[in-house]
Amino acid sequence: MKAILILIAGVAAVLLFGCEQKAYVTEKAPPLSTAVVPEPSAVPPAASRPKVPKAPPPSYPAGWAPPVSFDTAVVLNGQPYHLLLEAESDSTQRLNTTYEPTAGHFEQARGYQGRFTFTLRDRSGRQVFRRQLRKKDFFRSAGEDIVTESEAFVPELLAYSAPFGALVFTLDFMVPDSDVGSQVVVLLDLSGRVLHLSDGRNPGGGSDCDPALASDGRALLTGSELLRPHQPPLRLTRSNADLVGACLLSDTTLLVVYTPGRSHVIKAPGEPETYGRTPTPQQIRAPNSYVRHTRSGRVLCRFRYGGFYEELGFTIPRHYLPATATHYLLDERRGLHLLPLATPTVPSELRFTAMPRYAPPQKAAEVRFELQGSNRGFAFYVDTTSRAPRIRYQRLEQ
Repeated sequence: MKAILILIAGVAAVLLFGCEQKAYVTEKAPPLSTAVVPEPSAVPPAASRPKVPKAPPPSYPAGWAPPVSFDTAVVLNGQPYHLLLEAESDSTQRLNTTYEPTAGHFEQARGYQGRFTFTLRDRSGRQVFRRQLRKKDFFRSAGEDIVTESEAFVPELLAYSAPFGALVFTLDFMVPDSDVGSQVVVLLDLSGRVLHLSDGRNPGGGSDCDPALASDGRALLTGSELLRPHQPPLRLTRSNADLVGACLLSDTTLLVVYTPGRSHVIKAPGEPETYGRTPTPQQIRAPNSYVRHTRSGRVLCRFRYGGFYEELGFTIPRHYLPATATHYLLDERRGLHLLPLATPTVPSELRFTAMPRYAPPQKAAEVRFELQGSNRGFAFYVDTTSRAPRIRYQRLEQ
């Protein structure tokens, strides 16, 4: 009997202990996340914590950079594709070239080999083409010294032209820690074959000529030529003048501007060598701007324009206003040159003396845009409801 009483007491104690344990777990146990947090007393004050220095940014030798890539979806001839663009420098392969900056003077350029890979896949992932180009492929188009010293930048897709049957890319090269560089325009067909290489816009100088494709795809402007399908390139450079710039006015018209006289070394007794131009009086008076037909190359009209300026390359201050379908060229000493798309062969000049100064308020039919000259900026307010040009102008504070 005594043994039975002891057994009953033991069972009751076990049941009572189980009930108390369950209540403790439910009401007193801390959240799980706090189990790994140290006690506040174990955390040193902020002032006494050791400072961990930030890791320095990675340093790369001049002309070398880690691989880069860019991939995107594109639609070609109505079908979806996937385009992968890659660039990498090979730090195990040195690249040395000799170039001639001036006649009879040779210098060495040093860098690393670079590879540029273009891969096109169809919607199912099947590879359509894979084309790899190296730095040496661009020596002629972009300059041996610049290409050699530049790191490998990833190409950029400019457009696809069905008439050319080509993908159009731009590829930049820059001398490290400088503003000296060059650009190449690359045309690849849909089998990856290189159709054409041309120079693009020079980031450190040269003409104001951004690569651009006409909306119908039948004219491609590069840094020095106009490309047309199944026609030889139309070279824009001249032997007796420097190319200031060019831009597509429309699918069928192109504006080209020159400055008379070629830039050349000028030597004066006791003075350092400089670069300059020595145009003839006849060249100064002659027209220097041309509107040309993109298909035939024929000159549609010519006129005199002197509003461009040169600072690390040429700049033509211009603006296109869709509301009036007109291109406006600034000449900060004279006024505006107007090139209407409807009559590109009849450019006109609107001088500041014929434009009223702007006084608030801005009219509902006016569209405002700004243009910056070499020394001063202007705001123009164009009445878009008037057939004859009605423009007010405002000098902007520098």
